[in-house]
Amino acid sequence: MKKIDVTEITKNPVELIGRQWMLITAGTAEKFNCMTASWGGIGYLWNRPVAFVFVRPNRHTVNFIEEQPVFTLSFMPGQYREDLVFCGRHSGREVDKMAHTSLKPATTPDG
Repeated sequence: MKKIDVTEITKNPVELIGRQWMLITAGTAEKFNCMTASWGGIGYLWNRPVAFVFVRPNRHTVNFIEEQPVFTLSFMPGQYREDLVFCGRHSGREVDKMAHTSLKPATTPDG
């Protein structure tokens, strides 16, 4: 995994989010969840780069987002498409997504 500053994104965000999808991940190294999303945005607001996502209150990931000050948006190459499909079809309440995909967790400097 490689951290990319939002100002370095050269691909079309509509293509990245809407067609290639992203993985929203939140929580701690010990307890986290991820979900696939094809909605949200990237932009600039009040002199700061921003990203925004909409997560339904009944989704397992929303609790992790609310409990932590940060979350990540990951954009994967095409080889991870089946992993993204799995994460979108299964709830972290019921299955360990890392055990059923080739995805591996990584922490950021912010936790």
